[in-house]
Amino acid sequence: MRRKEKEIKNVNLIEKILYNEEIGHLATCVNNTPYVVPVNFTYHEGKIFLHSHREGMKIQNITANPRVCFEVDHGEKKEADSPCAYSYIYQSVIVHGKAILREEPEKKLKILKLLSDKYAHGKSDMLTLEQVEKMKDLIGIEIIVEEMTGKKSPV
Repeated sequence: MRRKEKEIKNVNLIEKILYNEEIGHLATCVNNTPYVVPVNFTYHEGKIFLHSHREGMKIQNITANPRVCFEVDHGEKKEADSPCAYSYIYQSVIVHGKAILREEPEKKLKILKLLSDKYAHGKSDMLTLEQVEKMKDLIGIEIIVEEMTGKKSPV
């Protein structure tokens, strides 16, 4: 990181940002062609989880190259009298890792329950293995975190 004074070194704060943000950006790359897509996600026990339809560029790219980058951020504009004095107050996290496609019904159920706990608070118990087994087009994605960095401004 070029601006070391902006680096978030506290792992608990980095994880808090991952827990709290609602939208992440998943980046894949195949044949020197990058692709970024916004996704709902959850962070649990050092891994990032999301789900997807089994067809589409995101899954094609992960199948061809499981190396991914994942980013979340939160911020607000800080206005000023002069355009050169405008600024942005933010926190962000960038993760590098490996994506694993999860097709096993038990793994998909775990991922859906984790996502449900985040986005549909208290309703994850309504999900059953039988329901997930019928969701043939659903695939789970588990990102093994290999490197995680945080940045904030102002310092």
